[in-house]
Amino acid sequence: MKRSITLFLVITSLKSFAQYDSTYTQAYLEKSTKFAWLTLGAELFTEPGGTAQFIDGGILRETSFQNAITPRLTIGGIHFWGYTDFYITFPLDFASIRDTPPEFETLEFRKGIETGARFYPLKLQPGRVSPFAGISFNTTSYRQELNGTNFSEGTPLHQQVVGPLEFGLTYTTDNYLITASAYYRTMDDFNYSLSAGGEVGVISPDPMSFSLRVYKYWDTDRHMRQPKVVRRLNRMHDILEEENKLSAWYWGIGPSAAIQLSKSSYLQNNFPYLYNDRIGGFMPDITFGRFFARPDMNLGVSYRTLGHRLRGFDTEIKLRRHSFMFEAYKNLFDYLGFVPYLGITASVEDLRAEVNGTEYQQTKGAVGLIFGWDIRVTNTGTSLLRTNLRWTPNLHLDVEGDEIMFDHLEFNFIQYVHFIGRKKAYAKYSK
Repeated sequence: MKRSITLFLVITSLKSFAQYDSTYTQAYLEKSTKFAWLTLGAELFTEPGGTAQFIDGGILRETSFQNAITPRLTIGGIHFWGYTDFYITFPLDFASIRDTPPEFETLEFRKGIETGARFYPLKLQPGRVSPFAGISFNTTSYRQELNGTNFSEGTPLHQQVVGPLEFGLTYTTDNYLITASAYYRTMDDFNYSLSAGGEVGVISPDPMSFSLRVYKYWDTDRHMRQPKVVRRLNRMHDILEEENKLSAWYWGIGPSAAIQLSKSSYLQNNFPYLYNDRIGGFMPDITFGRFFARPDMNLGVSYRTLGHRLRGFDTEIKLRRHSFMFEAYKNLFDYLGFVPYLGITASVEDLRAEVNGTEYQQTKGAVGLIFGWDIRVTNTGTSLLRTNLRWTPNLHLDVEGDEIMFDHLEFNFIQYVHFIGRKKAYAKYSK
């Protein structure tokens, strides 16, 4: 066995030095490893102000509220050689600063987790100021509570999914991106429930908000452009072929955001003041499966669980979804390490609701779609980063002849995927 291993290493080494770019060429890696950079940073964001109506002594009155300043954390990736920025941003609401109008005990108006893209006609590169335009999606929430109110579940939450347009400038240094931008929020005036009896007030938000942020970026694959690393990658590819590890089992984990696509008739007909509290949130996404190298496809299973709480006035509704999903998807093409895929899903869904102490539950099968992409510079890695979107049409829980909808668009921006056994195969030959 030792003799065969030694012979294999000698042959592959001679092959690599004679033509070290036999599988992965120097030219390919020069271009593909510059395709994407990892970014991580922080920003100060100004939540917009506006005007709000309320009832005082039976009379509808109006007051104004000022802008808020909210710090946010962002993780993302610069793609397409510096022309596009995909990102997900997490607000630190506990650190938000806003002056509350004197008539209110509390007033909340904030953006939730935001995902989006920015497009640069002049690509990002050190020493350059690059203008950009972008669009993002987030769930914007509003809640107000007058002084002296005493509802057991507080006041309801009004939510809308909005897609603000963004314009700005980015200055690139050798290690950082420094950006200033303005958002135009396409959010019209909306009605806010002031009582369980149907009284409403009009909330008029300002359209503009602003951001100042600093990102650090990493060209995590830059070492792969070195000639000696190109030789090593080709040797690694040969080892995986020899050990039958190009196809491999994998596990993955990452955060996923559930974005509501349909509203619930049960809320509209029974609790209209909760109808605009959008069911969604943030959930863990765990996956396990098998990558098949020759057809370039994956078969796997995933588990996600989502909880949400609706409350307002004297009503509380607790929702929970457990999803056990089988997934089959085919990689469509490999463009310099950008590998999009498309597939189908079949799942067992456990859906639950507790309405003021009364419980409802259904277990049902469902089918859906999955789409996404891998960042896969070579097939020799022990891990990669994956982005996926899932959609299960018309998924709902039947409650008293109506429906509570769970047909979310699930967006997992960054999932870490680890290939089982590849590291062990490399260690075997390193000895």
